Amino acid sequence: MNNGILETSSTERLPKTGRASRSPISTDELSRLKRELLQAEVRLAKARATAVAAEVDIKVLNAHLKSLVN
Repeated sequence: MNNGILETSSTERLPKTGRASRSPISTDELSRLKRELLQAEVRLAKARATAVAAEVDIKVLNAHLKSLVN
């Protein structure tokens, strides 16, 4: 049924702020950002591994302490 109201798609309602309005990113800058992201991911993985190791140490020490007390 056509009631005279035209539907607009969601893309037509959104403001036009796509890639065309951004300044171009150089290949060097993109490479630098990718390298920094990788380094941050490595730091996060190391921090998580350290936290897991500390949790294991705590469990082992707690078990040892309980065995000495009992």
